[in-house]
Amino acid sequence: MGKNIRIIHAPINLGLRRHADGKERGCGKLPEALERSGLHRSIEPNAVIKLPQPDYPAYDHFDEGALNGRHIAPFSITLADEVEKALTCQEFPLVLGGDCSILVGSALALKRKGRYGLIHLDAHPDYYHKNNRNQAAVAGMALAIVSGKGTEILTNLENRRPYVHGEDIISFGYRETDPEQEIIQEAIAAGITCWSAARLHQLGSEKVATDFINFINRTEVAGFWIHLDADILDATIMPCVDCPEPHGLLWKELTLLLKLLLSSPKVIGMDVTILDPDLDPMRKVTQTFSELLTNVLRADRIPSF
Repeated sequence: MGKNIRIIHAPINLGLRRHADGKERGCGKLPEALERSGLHRSIEPNAVIKLPQPDYPAYDHFDEGALNGRHIAPFSITLADEVEKALTCQEFPLVLGGDCSILVGSALALKRKGRYGLIHLDAHPDYYHKNNRNQAAVAGMALAIVSGKGTEILTNLENRRPYVHGEDIISFGYRETDPEQEIIQEAIAAGITCWSAARLHQLGSEKVATDFINFINRTEVAGFWIHLDADILDATIMPCVDCPEPHGLLWKELTLLLKLLLSSPKVIGMDVTILDPDLDPMRKVTQTFSELLTNVLRADRIPSF
């Protein structure tokens, strides 16, 4: 099983602010926590690459409004190198974060290979940038960065801006109760297709997945990358994230959606972010999340290239 999957550990917390008490967040521990839960053994990857975790700076520094931008940039290039290697070998890269800043390196690798699209599964639009926020954590800027908006040090690595064109992106999972609807409208105005989590509750998982597949099939791109933020799940079942939100997806709903998406030969890789094992001391949520990933990433669900 899983002979064409390459797991890449990307243990980074630089894209998030510290806790209020000054403690560093624990999202960088997720790859090892998933490995201990049995994920790697269950999907039998072709290889496991483990990037070293970058140190969190002692003091906050913003680069054109992006927290830790100068530190995230080199990590993103290193991650892009590993994702590109997997794609070149016709493997399915599974990048385990870490915070949402890992999307930057993943998207940079895609741009090196050609024109690719993005399926952004997240409770938040992550569309902050220097023109709508003076300062923000990169995890909250990731979608804006990969589509070309934000600090030069992250949006234009290797002079490749944008890594993904707005018209090739679907962002799904934001809450209609989000108080910053103007940010979502700004993303829509930039050509990004934005669907709220309520769309799934209104239409059902299969209809929404079919809409995704129709978008994928009509878009003139070489393939699609999935960005999976654990906070797309409802806060009652996924409290172990930095910003849990109500009215999200249930385990069964997300499982069905991912299975249908991964059945498409155009889906060529995925990253997983934000679940913080430090907020899950009994490891029950992490274990359930690992079982979900195992279910959707079985070899018979991964497309042949």
